[in-house]
Formats: sequence, C-alpha cells, structure tokens
Amino acid sequence: MPEKLQRKAVECGFYKRSSKLLPAKFFDLLLHSASINGQFSLSKFSCEAAVSSGISITKQALDGRFDQTAVSFVKSVLEDQLNNQIGQTLEADFLKKFGRVRIKDSTRFDLPDRLKDKFPGFGGKITSEAGTSIQYEFDIKNGKMLDLDITSVKRTDYQDAGEKVSDIEKGDLVIRDLGYFSSDVLKQIMIQEAFFLSRLKMKMLVFDEDLNEISFSKLYTRMTKNNFAHTEMKVLIGKKGKVPVRLIIDIIPDEVYQKRLRIIEKENKKKGCKTSDEYKIRARFNLLITNVETKDLPSEQVYCLYKIRWQIELIFKTWKSVCGIHKIHPMSYHRLMCLLYAKFILILINNQIINLLQCNFYKRNNALLSRSKCFSTLMNYFYKTREVLNAPKRQIVEYMHEIAALLSKNHWLEKRKDRVNYVEIIELFTLQSNN
Repeated sequence: MPEKLQRKAVECGFYKRSSKLLPAKFFDLLLHSASINGQFSLSKFSCEAAVSSGISITKQALDGRFDQTAVSFVKSVLEDQLNNQIGQTLEADFLKKFGRVRIKDSTRFDLPDRLKDKFPGFGGKITSEAGTSIQYEFDIKNGKMLDLDITSVKRTDYQDAGEKVSDIEKGDLVIRDLGYFSSDVLKQIMIQEAFFLSRLKMKMLVFDEDLNEISFSKLYTRMTKNNFAHTEMKVLIGKKGKVPVRLIIDIIPDEVYQKRLRIIEKENKKKGCKTSDEYKIRARFNLLITNVETKDLPSEQVYCLYKIRWQIELIFKTWKSVCGIHKIHPMSYHRLMCLLYAKFILILINNQIINLLQCNFYKRNNALLSRSKCFSTLMNYFYKTREVLNAPKRQIVEYMHEIAALLSKNHWLEKRKDRVNYVEIIELFTLQSNN
C-alpha cells in the first residue's frame, strides 16, 4: 500500500523528497482526520503527526501541503478504490433481469462563505453564499458505488441526469426521484437498451395510444365508480417526441391525499400562488412510469420496487449523523476537497466491509445487517481499520473475523410497523424472478 500511494503521489506531482510528511503518512493522517465527526483543526493534525509518527511539523507547513497536487493525489486514490470494488449480490436471482439496479440522489449542505467562488450558493436569509451538492449513485443489486461527484449546489439533478446518461449501460435499471426527470433522458435510456422506473411529473402531458390527452379527473371518477384502487395503461408522455411507457396508477387513501394537499398549499402560499385543479386531481394518485415489460415487473410490484430508492436517503442520513460529512468549518478549498475525498474513501472502505459481511450473513441466516448500525460501529472502530490497511493478508483476515463477530450482535435490520422491510422486497423479487 505505501509503495502504491507513493507511486500515485509521484504521478500527481505531490511527492517531495524533502518533505517530512511523505505521501503514505500524509494519507494516513488525512484518513484519521476524516474519521472525526466534527472539526479537526490543523493544530490537531500536527499533534496527531507527532503522537502517531514522531513527526514534528507546524500547522503552517501542514497547510502548505494542501494544494492542487494533494487534491489530485487523494482523488486518484478514491478513483482507484471505486474501480476496484468487489461486487456481490445478496441473492443470485434477485432482479436477475437487470445487470445493475442503479439508485441515485443528491444531498446538499452549506459551506463557509469563503468558498463561494468555488462552490457558489444561493445566498439569502436562510442559505449560505456557498454550498455543495454530492451526487451519489449506488448499484443496490451488486453493492457497488457507481458515481460520486462533488459540485456546486447550483448544479441541479436535472443537469446531472443529462450529463451522465451515457454512463448507463444495456440491461441497467435506473430508479431516480423527480429531480432527475427528463423525457429526453428517458428516451436515451431506452436507446441504450436499459430500463427506468420513475414517478411521473405532475405537469407532464399524458396521452393514450390514440394520442388523446388523458383526463385524470375522468380517470379518478371511473376508478372510484368501479371500485378500482389500482390499474395500469400504456401511454405516451411529453408534448414533443412522445415517450411510450407503462403508467401504473394507484389511488391513495384520503388521509394521505389531504396531507399531500396541505403540504403543497403551504408551499404555494409562500410563493404567492394557488394550487391548480389539475395538481389537486393528480395528487389523488401515485403515478409511476417504467419501460420494463409486465412479465418482468408486474404492476402490483412496481410501487414496492420503487420504495427501494429510499435506501439512498438512509445512506445520506448515516453520512451526516455518523461521518459528519456536512460539518465543515472554515478552511481552504484544497483542504476541503482533500477532506471530502478522504471521507468518501472511508465510506467506500466501510461499505465494502458491510457488503461482504451482509451477503455472507444473509445467505446463512436469511437476515440483513443494518447498514447504519454497522457503519456507526465501523467508524467507532476506525483505529483498528487504520491499523490493518497496510498489514499482511493474514492480519486483515483476522480483523474481518473480529468485525464479523462484532456486527453479528445487535446489528440486524429491524422490521418497522406498517412499512415493507428491505428483506421482504428482496424475497418478493427473488421469487418473482424464479416464476
């Protein structure tokens, strides 16, 4: 590992023979600082260098080490880790129709105002002059990170969808929220012989196969009259270049509808506008679209599969509560980027450990480990992970056995009342694949 890090440092121009803090030690200290949930000042960085390595270096000298070559070095280590992940599925038959099941979302947080030139924010009374958006995509079938991008908060999910559509491969299933919705992107996914599952935008025009615009008011009347809570139809969406999709329609309970309406009317009141009648009628439905054939994804299972997207929200919550990824105190741009890339390297290392153990335990016990519980424990035990990163293979194996024994106690995913459990989703789509 140290030799590999030194090689990468030389390639990035970061290696300096005259420096006390060689690349491998710099990287080790950076990972330590990244494991702290909160502020880790240059003074603490300097003290850690003295305590763990006997290296005497001032905080001014340390600050000078954070430059563009350091950013390139740490980023190259992250990219190397991303390219060499070990993928493993929980069940061989889980959604076997698809090569990868891609879920993507972004998380945003404010940054110190001094970074506004690099990460311009929206400003105003409630938001900072600087802010970042972390675009994250995860293959939930194989347990791999697919995309990790640090951008300005002003770069939208919609822009990301258009710029990254070429990364989607034949056989992929793409599950995303409405922020990424674009009929052009959906068409491109279909051209690439991949699949999508998304909610339908409220204002998107919908036509039947005879190109007649669908009236959701009439649809609601017809469904309630016939006592239908669920249906599906083949439709075309979009005003121009209409996209053929399956539209899956579920009428929501009235109490859910009233809650949905209260939220949107409160938002519209702040904006000084009224909620349209068309929105009000569409709000009575859950409307999902997909190009997956019915035989591969029955309409009754579409909404259940879409719920798998919420796993990424849990991941973001864990990043913030356990890793403190959003707790950024004033620092230079280069130091910030090194810190964020180091945090993601830690996240990736922990994710690989959790995924390998989760697959092993699921096959033995038919139960899933809780990613959030496991991640929290691994962060608390990071000092042990840090010790074995450069250790011989035998020591790494011993460490994995130790961690496996630790996580097998009280780290299981619990079933929540009135909510479909992730295990149940896996079992449902494993059974469906076998039929």
